[in-house]
Amino acid sequence: MPASQSDPLENVLETAIEEGGEGTISVGDLLNMFGHRSFGPIITLLGLLVVLPPLGGIPGLPAVIGVIILLFSVQILFGADHIWMPSFVEKRSIETSKLKEAEDKVKPWLERIDRMITERLAWATGRVATYLAAIAVSLLAILMIPLELVPFAVAAPGVAIVLFGLALVAKDGALMLAGFAATAAALTITFLFVPWGRVAGWF
Repeated sequence: MPASQSDPLENVLETAIEEGGEGTISVGDLLNMFGHRSFGPIITLLGLLVVLPPLGGIPGLPAVIGVIILLFSVQILFGADHIWMPSFVEKRSIETSKLKEAEDKVKPWLERIDRMITERLAWATGRVATYLAAIAVSLLAILMIPLELVPFAVAAPGVAIVLFGLALVAKDGALMLAGFAATAAALTITFLFVPWGRVAGWF
């Protein structure tokens, strides 16, 4: 079932759940499912994995998702015909049951958000805007790594990434602009709340 402009939030989750069946779904499966250059649906789903409970609370998952998004978005920026992922990244998987649990918890909210999404402000979803969105998503993916040190803070870049993804899927320029505003908010949260002394200790 391909991702569509109709009910994009519900659509990407349902597609992943159906593909995973009763087992797990890997990063490689996601790329194959949506198409290696389907930037919008893939980053929407990856952003949701960080934002939705209980997925976002899994230790280490936001950082892994951040690396995956970064690899994906950087290659999109350079016009890659086929998105390359290291085999250990492609094999990373998540239990379909956890996706289903997340969907069940937030489905009413997803439905409400989907009803507000529509095609508008076409100039804000064109080629230049898409390129700028890919740059912003790359930055947001990097921010996920230090923000894991701040409880619940990874939701900030996660929300921004979801907004960009939805904007591209639904051709909704208002969401694209909201994505850039959310990016500014995520940057502010990162600079204010990340314990940079601990981050420096990683090096």
